[in-house]
Amino acid sequence: MKSAINKKIAIVLTTFAFLTQPVFGQTSFGTRDCGRWVKRIDSSQTKLAAEGWLAGYMSGMNLVGVANGNKDVLEKVNSLDQINLWMDNYCNNNPLNSASDGAIILFLELSRK
Repeated sequence: MKSAINKKIAIVLTTFAFLTQPVFGQTSFGTRDCGRWVKRIDSSQTKLAAEGWLAGYMSGMNLVGVANGNKDVLEKVNSLDQINLWMDNYCNNNPLNSASDGAIILFLELSRK
């Protein structure tokens, strides 16, 4: 059962990654940089793709964790605006880092609460 759930999650995340690649301006999954994140406000399409990517990335990590018996980390989040604001702050303070690193750090912080 867990294997089937994990396979479905992987398919959804892979599909989502391919759909958002051109809009977010990167060529490989997981290497989105904070410079692009901060500049996402230049276009509503880019903003939607970047924030959608982050929501999917966080949801994917959470679903895999829950499928493997861990707690639902995102139940502590009240809205996507909170996640986006956290990433805004992270990327403004760490412009040379990747947004993927920021998403992982946020996920780990939420896991400890």
